[in-house]
Amino acid sequence: MRKKITSILVFFIAIGLGFSQEQKKYSHTFSTSYLFGQIMPHRPNIVHLMQGPTNGFVLNWERQTYGLKEWEQRYNYPSVGASFMYQNMGNSTLGDAYSLQADYRFFFFKRNLVLRVGSGLAYMTNPFDIHQNPKNTAYGSTILGSFLVGLNYQQQNLWDSPFGFRLGGFLMHYSNGRTRSPNTSTNNYGVDFTLTYDLNHKEKPSYQPKNYTNEYSEPIRFNLLFSSGMNDAGVVRESNKPFVVLTAYADKRLNAKSAIQLGVEGFFTTSIRNYIRHEQSLFPNNEDVQSLDDWRRIGIFVGHELFVGKLSLVTQVGYYIYEPIKFAKPYYTRVGLKRYFNDWIYASVMLKTHMARAEAMEYGIGVRF
Repeated sequence: MRKKITSILVFFIAIGLGFSQEQKKYSHTFSTSYLFGQIMPHRPNIVHLMQGPTNGFVLNWERQTYGLKEWEQRYNYPSVGASFMYQNMGNSTLGDAYSLQADYRFFFFKRNLVLRVGSGLAYMTNPFDIHQNPKNTAYGSTILGSFLVGLNYQQQNLWDSPFGFRLGGFLMHYSNGRTRSPNTSTNNYGVDFTLTYDLNHKEKPSYQPKNYTNEYSEPIRFNLLFSSGMNDAGVVRESNKPFVVLTAYADKRLNAKSAIQLGVEGFFTTSIRNYIRHEQSLFPNNEDVQSLDDWRRIGIFVGHELFVGKLSLVTQVGYYIYEPIKFAKPYYTRVGLKRYFNDWIYASVMLKTHMARAEAMEYGIGVRF
C-alpha cells in the first residue's frame, strides 16, 4: 500500500516538474485534500451498509487557463486537471475505493468560490461475491464509474507564498451503471479541507481580456448516433449481455454555450430477453410476461447540451412510445459527456437511468451533419 502511494506521489511530482517550465500559457497547482463524510441512505436496501463515517484523501494536479481560447473566457477562466482519490467507505463490507478522475473547476465571486466537477473510474477492493461478500449490494463489480461534485471557498498565495487552502463540501457517487448486478451504488457526502501549492506563483501569465461576442447563429443540425455496451436485467449472478441503441435527433444551438435536442431512438437490449425467460420460468402462468413478447423498445426524448470547449455535458429526458414488456418505468433520463473530434464527428459516454435505477452505461460514436 505504501509503495503504491509513493509511486503515485512520484508520478504527480514528475508531472509538476515538467509543467512548471510552461509559464507562458498556463500555470499549475498541486493540492492534497482530506475527506470526511457519510453514505447517503438513498435506498432502503443499503441501510445495513452505513456503519461508520467515510474518510480519505485526494492528490490533485490542475492547470489554470488564462483565456487563450474563447470558451475559457466564457467560463471565467476555469482550470482543468486530474486527481487520485482514496476512500475508506466506513464498512469492511464495502471496503476501500481508489479512483482516478479528470476534473474541471469553475470560479465565482472574485475566484474565491470554486465549483468542482469530476468523473473517472474507481477500483473497489471488496465487491459483491455470492460466497465471500453477499451483503455488499452496492458494488457488483470491481471497476465502477466515479462522479464528483464539490463546492469550496478558497484563498490562494497566502502572505505572498505559493501556499493556499480550500474548504467546502463534496458529493461522490460510485456505480457501474448496472454492468453487473447488484448495483444499488453509493452516494457519499461530506466536507473536505485542501492545501494547495502554486508552482508558478512568482511568474504567472496574464488573463486575456474577455472579447467574445454573445451573438451565435447556426442552422438546425441532424445527428445519427450508434451506442453500445453491456448490462444485465438486475438478476444477481446473471451474465451481462450486449445491447445496441440507434438514435436519430435534431439539435439547435441557442447560443455559444447551449443547444436543445429532439429525437427518436430504438433500444435492442438482449438482457431484457433474458429477463423475459427468467420471469416465464418462475411464473409460467403470468400473462403479463410471455416468452414470445417483443423485447425491443422505441423512445422519444428532449435534451440539452452544454458546450465547454470540445467537451459537452448532455442531459436528456425520454419516454417509451413502444414497450411491450413493462421492464421499467415508461420514462427515462440520461446524463453524460460528448467529445467532439471536429465539427461533425464525436464520441459519447452516457448513463441511462429510470429515476434512481441505472440501466446501462452507453458508449457511442456519432455523426452531426
